[in-house]
Order: sequence, then structure tokens, then C-alpha cells
Amino acid sequence: MPRSTLWLCAFLLFAGCHTPVQDRPNIILIVIDDLGYADLGFLDHAAPDVHTPNIDKLASQSTYFSRAYATSPICSPSRAGLITGKYQQRWGNYWYGEGGLPADIKTLPQFLEDAGYYTAKIGKTHMNGGPVEHPLDHGYQYFLGFMDHTWDYLRLSEKDEKAYGTKNAKQAHIGALVRNRDKVSYKDDYTTDIFSHEVVNIIEKQDQPFFIHLSYNAVHHPTYVGHPGYLEKYGLQQFPFWDPGQETYAQWHKKWGHLGEVDPDGRKRYLLQLNVLDDGIGRVWEALEKTGKLDNTIILLVSDNGGTINTYANNQPLSGYKYMFGEGGIRVPMLWRVPFLGTEPQALGQLASAMDIMPTLLELAGIETPTGLDGKSLVETLKGNEEKIHDRLFWSNGRDQWVAMDKKWKLAHNTGWTHLGYKTENGLQLRSGPYQYGGGIQLYDLEKDKAEKVNLAAQYPEVVKELSDHYWQWRAEMSDPMTSEGSVKPIAGGYPKQNSLPGEITNVYSNGAQINHYAAKAFDGDPATYWQSKKGNDAAIPPYFIVTVFDNEQEIHGLRLLPKSKDKGVSAIKSYSCYTSGEGVSWQLISAGTFENNSLLKQVEFSREVKTSYLKFQVDELYKGPGTMAVCELAWMYGE
Repeated sequence: MPRSTLWLCAFLLFAGCHTPVQDRPNIILIVIDDLGYADLGFLDHAAPDVHTPNIDKLASQSTYFSRAYATSPICSPSRAGLITGKYQQRWGNYWYGEGGLPADIKTLPQFLEDAGYYTAKIGKTHMNGGPVEHPLDHGYQYFLGFMDHTWDYLRLSEKDEKAYGTKNAKQAHIGALVRNRDKVSYKDDYTTDIFSHEVVNIIEKQDQPFFIHLSYNAVHHPTYVGHPGYLEKYGLQQFPFWDPGQETYAQWHKKWGHLGEVDPDGRKRYLLQLNVLDDGIGRVWEALEKTGKLDNTIILLVSDNGGTINTYANNQPLSGYKYMFGEGGIRVPMLWRVPFLGTEPQALGQLASAMDIMPTLLELAGIETPTGLDGKSLVETLKGNEEKIHDRLFWSNGRDQWVAMDKKWKLAHNTGWTHLGYKTENGLQLRSGPYQYGGGIQLYDLEKDKAEKVNLAAQYPEVVKELSDHYWQWRAEMSDPMTSEGSVKPIAGGYPKQNSLPGEITNVYSNGAQINHYAAKAFDGDPATYWQSKKGNDAAIPPYFIVTVFDNEQEIHGLRLLPKSKDKGVSAIKSYSCYTSGEGVSWQLISAGTFENNSLLKQVEFSREVKTSYLKFQVDELYKGPGTMAVCELAWMYGE
């Protein structure tokens, strides 16, 4: 199509006139998996070892949003929010295995298909299940990829699956890909190349306006499975594959997928994956140029969440990683190339969300945007006419971790995060102490402190209250965590502000809590429910704390504690400490001591009565045992 005709179509589109189907723009949505925030070469804060010339070329013709966010720090919920334009928490999709994709939530590809687009999903699909999880059931006419959170990059045939055995192959995500609903085997090929080539084929053959959702599994683990054609370039040998005869996959993956062992070449292996991906994007660009479709194709690039420490991604200068509500877990690079808008390349700092992708693409395609979306169209912002997109954004794991954010402030209510760590010396990765991200109430001025170094909660209690109130108003509109089938998820705990807390306690939070053992259950009066520290791949080391927030200052003179029986896989509490605070940030010690090695009811009298709004009970040390801790009930002893 001549450029003059293209500009006329764009003008008619934004004037609200009918746009013929054949004149609508093509769309390519590129989603990278677990991309580090510093791992793109064009960025001012790019890591020095990153080289991404093809993405940099895209960026040189795009609008870059520096304050763009995924709706979750993990992939499956964030991908549901992206293709629906809504907070996925509305239908209980908070964490792995929750909520799924309900049939009554209309998706971006469904709207585009209804408007005459050819819709294709290439790559990863991970929607937490649900009745329409399969791409062909939620709007895509063609699918090539896999239905899982990860997949092996190299072993992609039914022969590979048989060699490992069905059970082992399923655990290790080895085997044939899926084309539409049928298995398709590949020999001597690589997922990143396969997905890139498939997109090129669609571009070359498709005359109908197309929407291609290119969802790479790079740079998600197993990044150690290297592309044979790139190993020499990085001075690497192929990493030894898992041998089921030597250890279970869980043991293997804990070592090499969760930093149980540190691979000295781990960062190189990650960069190799990024190199293959960048080359694939280069081939997509070349195909658009070759077919004359580049000037009528919107290209959007985004990550599904932040980079993960487990693959040696670099999130600098942000704090935190995937799985966390720190900026490193939820802030993502976002690029928009919309050639017919006629705007110069620009960097924008407005508060944007992956939920905005759906309404923006619908408007750019001349399709009426449905009501009831949480996402906002970015079109006026892309054209330079819109100063503000969102007043506030929210995140939650449905338990006791959440975030409320406006343009300036971020209020985080974290349980804390401790993970096995590494350091880099002379280009090699070596073991270091654990990586830690603090828990409790945290308030950051992101305009001045995007690294989240200075907690200002004590200085600005009015901001803490305002954002807290906004969060709870938002949370009241969301569902509780649901199963993929759409029923309330069976849990071992309750929800803050939605359980049987004593009337004077307005909130309870903790650090180190397992996903279904909420801190509030230590105060619900039911000894069958409990708060339990984390275990598993996280390096969950004491101290563990639990904080109660009172509606008004309370007079407290002690506590009663009922630990969970130590013969149920938990260690008895050895030493403890108690603290008071006026605002939940700065703490003063009021009591400390030790308990006997048993699970009997404990009672502690403070040396003085304390009048306070915040009380913290902290477990400082455990008796030798399994290394996890659980409290069935904790009750404060109130003054007369």
C-alpha cells in the first residue's frame, strides 16, 4: 500500500470513520519471558554485557514507557491481564494454578477476530487453566507452541519424550510442540528459531490483516539448554542434561533452576538465549520489510514480568526479581512502534500497565473499545497529548502481599523475600550470601528512588493511610483466589480484613509466610489453622515476624502463644522478641526471651504495659529440626 494511502487510512481511523478491513494495520505483539530490566542494549541503564542490536533498532523507531508494569510478578496471571485488559484478580487469578481464563471474559484476539483479523498465537501459553485456556478457544485461529510455564528449547520430538519416558519428560518439559491441537515434532531445531520462523511464514503468506502474538519462552529457564549454533560464540559447552538415573527432576531443578548450585557461566548462558531471541526479532523485521508491510504494522514488545535471579537476569537499578512485588518483579520494558502516528521516537514516564495493551490496539485498529476494562488506551499518550494514564495501579497475591501505587508513591505491604544468591567476579558467577528483600510496610518515592532504598513510611503516615484505603477499596472489588474451575480455592488460612480477626485488629501481616498459611490465621481463634514460615526452594532463614495493626492504640501487657505441634514437620521456637511501633516502620524492643523445646501453650508477661498501634512478634531462632516454623494461635493480653 502506498504511504499516502496509509496515512489517509490512519486519518480516517482516528477521525472515527469506518475503516475497511483490508486497510487496518497489522499487529505483532512480542512477549519476552522473564526479561531483565537492564537487559536491552538501548537503555541508559543497560547492563554492559548486553548486545541486542535488533531490539535496539526497533526502539530507535518506538515510544518507550519507562514506568510500564505487568499485573503480576509471575507469568500466568500477568498474561491473563495482558490479553483481557483487566485485573485478572477480578476472577481470582492471583498466583500459579489460580483463576484460569473464564469463558465469559472476552480477550483481545476475540475482538480482533470479530473485526476480520487473522489471529495467531506462536509460542508459550500459560493461563492457569480454565475452560478456554487453549489459544484456539479464546480467539486465536492458529496456534504453534506449548501449553506450560516452560519448555525445553532443544528436545522437541516425540522421540525425545519416549527416550525419557512419559512421566520424566512431562516433569522436565521435554517433547513435541503443539500445532493447533496436534503434536508436532522437531528434530535438530530450537524453540526460539521455530517461533521466529513461523512468524516470518505468516507475514510472507498472509494477505488478511493479521494479529500475531509472538510469545517466546526465552529467556525463561532452562536457559542452560543452549543453542548449538551459538555455544562457540560464547565459549560454552552444552550443559549436561538431566539424567533420571542419577537424581529426580526436582533435585536437578532445585540445583540448576533455583540456584541450589551456581553455574559459573550462568550469565553467559542467559545472554546466549537473549542473542538468539534478538536475532529472531531481526528476521521478523526483515520479513516485514521484504513484504512491504513494515509501514502498516504495529510492533509492540513487552516482558511478562521482571527478570528472575534464577537465570542470572539483571534488573538494575531496580530492587527485587520475579515472584516479588519489588520494582524488579513488576516493572517491565514496553516498546510501541506505531508508524502511521507520525510521532518521533520518545521515552515517556507515565504510569502504564500491560492491561493498556488491549484498549490501545483496539483503538489503533479502529475497533470500538468495550466498557468495563481496567486498562486505558495509550493512543493519545503515544501522540503526545496525554499527560496521565492511570491515577493508581494495584497488585496483590490475594493473601498478605500487596502494592498500591500512584505516579509518585509506591506503598508496599510485603512479607519479605530471601533467596539463595550469587555474585559476579571477573565475568563468572560465584556463590554469595542470600538475596534479601525486606518485609513490612514500605513507602517509596519512585520519582526519586526507583531502587526502593529509602523507606519513607514513618515520615508520611498520611500517604500510607491514603494508599492503604485505596488498596482495600480495590481489593473489595476483586474475587478471592479461585481454582481454575472457578470455585473458591480451598486454603489453610483466611484473608486480612475478611476473616474472624478480633475487632480491635484491623490488619495482620508477616514475612516468610507460605502461600496458603496467612498471618491472620494466627489470630482467628481456631487452633486448626496456622501461620507457617516458607520452605522449599526459598532460603527461608529466621527471623520470621508477624505484625498486628490496631484500629486505635491498645494497652498490651503480654502474649499467649500456641505453636503448632513439632511432630508435624516444624521446628519448635527457641528464641523470640517483641517490638512496638507508632507507624509500623521504626521498632522498639519491649520483650525478648526463650521457650522450651515443646509445643505447649506459652505465656509471656511484659515488664511494662505498652500502649501501641503496632505490635510485632518475631521468631529469632528455632530448635534443630525441619527448619520451618508454625504458630496456631497468637493472642495479645490486653490491659484492664
